[in-house]
Amino acid sequence: MTTEEDKEILHLMREARNKARGYADFFGWGSDRDIEEWGVVASLAASLKTEGKFILNSLKRRGRQNDPPDCEALDTNGNRIAIEVTELVDGKAIQDYKSGAVYAWADWDIEKFTTSLELLISRKDLRFTDLKEPPYEGGYIVVVFTDEPMLDRSTVESYLEGYKFKKPEYLTKAFLLVSYDTGVLKCPHYELKFSD
Repeated sequence: MTTEEDKEILHLMREARNKARGYADFFGWGSDRDIEEWGVVASLAASLKTEGKFILNSLKRRGRQNDPPDCEALDTNGNRIAIEVTELVDGKAIQDYKSGAVYAWADWDIEKFTTSLELLISRKDLRFTDLKEPPYEGGYIVVVFTDEPMLDRSTVESYLEGYKFKKPEYLTKAFLLVSYDTGVLKCPHYELKFSD
C-alpha cells in the first residue's frame, strides 16, 4: 500500500469509530450503511457456506438510490435473489449506553425476542411491492442481524426451538445472524421457520 492509501484507510477507520454507537455494534460500519448491509449478508453467506447450505453467489450491494432491496445475489441456479437487511436491537439500551450506562444491557425474554422478530419480518414483507428492478426469481429474503449482549448462541437457540413465525405473504426465507461466536468460529445463523 502507498502512504496515500494508508491515510485513506486510517481516515475511514476514524470516521467509522466516531460514528459508532458503542452498543451492540459488531456489524456496525457507521460511515457507510451500504457496506454494513453488504457485510451482514456476506457474513451470512460465509456462515451458510461452512455448512454447504443455500449459497448466495455474486453478492452485490445496490446502494441507497437502488434500495429496496439492500443487496442482491444469485442462487445456485443463477436466479436473482432480493435481500433486505434489518437489525434486532433495543433502542433504549443504545440511549442508556450513550448516557453513560455502558452495562445497562437490554433484557430479552422469549416474548420480547419473538415479538420483535415478528415485527421486523412483517415490516420487510411489506416492502416487497417496492422492490426495484424485479423480477427476483430466486426469491425475497430478509436477514435480521443482532449483536445484543444477552442474545448469545445458546439463548437464541433455546428461544427458537420449535417456534414458528407467522407466514409472510412475500418473503421466501428469513434468517437471523448473530455476531461472531468463538465457540463455533463464525457468525451463527438460524433460518427462521414459518407456520404452514
